[in-house]
Amino acid sequence: MREGRSDEQVLLKTTGLTKSFRGLVALRDQAITLRAREIVGVIGPNGSGKSTFFNLITGFSQPNSGQIEFKGRSIVGMRTSRIVALGIARTFQGSRLFGTLTVAENVLAAAQLRQPIGPIASVVRGSLYQRRVAAAQEVATELLDLMGLTSQAHRLAADLPYGDQRRLEIARALATKPELLLLDEPAAGLDSHETKVLASLIRTIRDRYGVAVVVVEHDMDLIMGLCERIQVLATGEVICVGTPEEVRNHPRVREAYLGHS
Repeated sequence: MREGRSDEQVLLKTTGLTKSFRGLVALRDQAITLRAREIVGVIGPNGSGKSTFFNLITGFSQPNSGQIEFKGRSIVGMRTSRIVALGIARTFQGSRLFGTLTVAENVLAAAQLRQPIGPIASVVRGSLYQRRVAAAQEVATELLDLMGLTSQAHRLAADLPYGDQRRLEIARALATKPELLLLDEPAAGLDSHETKVLASLIRTIRDRYGVAVVVVEHDMDLIMGLCERIQVLATGEVICVGTPEEVRNHPRVREAYLGHS
């Protein structure tokens, strides 16, 4: 099975990645290589280790063993904020929006992670402050337009329809200017039309910003139509890595999902 193109920069590489909780192994010896501008899917039944994989990459949890390298540098043990600053952003299964802030304020808050404004600059509000505020506002304006949320910019995030909230979460992640974007079940709760729009949007994001994307998802139509490679997890272990066609026809994948080969 292919493990990515060899002629492009390796962004993310995991080897022997293992995590257990109170003796229960959630992920065992997981390994993947992700290259620039790839769109890769990670699938598996509930409890297969998908969210654990994302949590380990982003520093929300630490592995018991194994290695995580981003652009050739180990990120094991780093704070989540540092990992974001290096260029990894994610969304979550459930909404993590600032519900009492407006749509625009949610994106501005994320954009300022890459345009930090110190306490002195905030008080003085000189040229540095003005430049960084303007840069963050430019990023927010561009992303709200991309996501079709410009008309909702001054609406509270908590008041958005669910599909708009999912797009806002992606916009907020992109505002940190990542090189690697991790999407955790982005199609959850979306209808078939919204899912097709989402797939097109993810391709546009990859093409416009040059980011690599990893998608964890249960919607097989989205995964099979969007991803160039797919890794399949079952009971915490990798059982298959390949193209959509290879994965679709793999007997262990069929067994994991259907209960028989």
